[in-house]
Amino acid sequence: MKAGLFIATAALYAIACIMYLFVLTRGSSKAERAPGTVFVAALGAHLAFLLLEAPPGELPLSDISQILSVSSFGIGIAFLLASYRWDVTILGAFVAPLSLMLFLASGLGSSYAPVPARVESVMLTLHIGANVLGLVAFALAFVAGFAYMLQERLLRRRQLTGAFQRLPSLGVLDTLGLRSVLVGFPLLTFGMVTGTFWHVRSGGSQFYVSQALGLVAWAIFAGVIILRVAAGWQGRKAAVGTMLGFAFTLLVLVGYAVRAAGGAA
Repeated sequence: MKAGLFIATAALYAIACIMYLFVLTRGSSKAERAPGTVFVAALGAHLAFLLLEAPPGELPLSDISQILSVSSFGIGIAFLLASYRWDVTILGAFVAPLSLMLFLASGLGSSYAPVPARVESVMLTLHIGANVLGLVAFALAFVAGFAYMLQERLLRRRQLTGAFQRLPSLGVLDTLGLRSVLVGFPLLTFGMVTGTFWHVRSGGSQFYVSQALGLVAWAIFAGVIILRVAAGWQGRKAAVGTMLGFAFTLLVLVGYAVRAAGGAA
């Protein structure tokens, strides 16, 4: 049953990706509801999968596989919430592939080692939870930045039809990117502080590459916020910085996955 639900969820995400991309490139604004409906169905199937996967009474955050799956689901939910605030429904063309990618990555769970019982703690749960929520916020910021770059490019080329007419305005995309970063940065900071505290308390002394990548991501997002406030950064520069920061955030997950896979070997 679990395998069948995984396949069904992945298939729904894939169908939503195709439909969103079709609407973005060739469809009309009236057709946006169809891919949105399929995407919501994918989230529903994903939620059922998470409930089936998680042990009774526990959060599905016990290993990197579950963390990837929860992150995928969280990005979809955050996108739906953002769609209620702004007219950004068509950004599902970028959100759905991202959710699908992380969900498929979570399917490699057999290659990952679970978190040993001796290192589990409330502090570790807070660390993971904050980082997952931060990743979700940064994913929205990345999508807004990517769409901003695409919209600006179409505008410079005077391609004022097709995708240009369906993408949100540059102002909306810049605002969504800024607010998402402002939400994600405190969460990332809290995650790093609690992670460091837990690492020291558990007697850890080795410094991993994933921790270094996390520091780089934190520094990039801090720089984006400071330059937005102090130097008036907005638009293209802010979008590039945000996208770069998210790339390093994903590399942190890759680092944890490689370590977990090594522990399972």
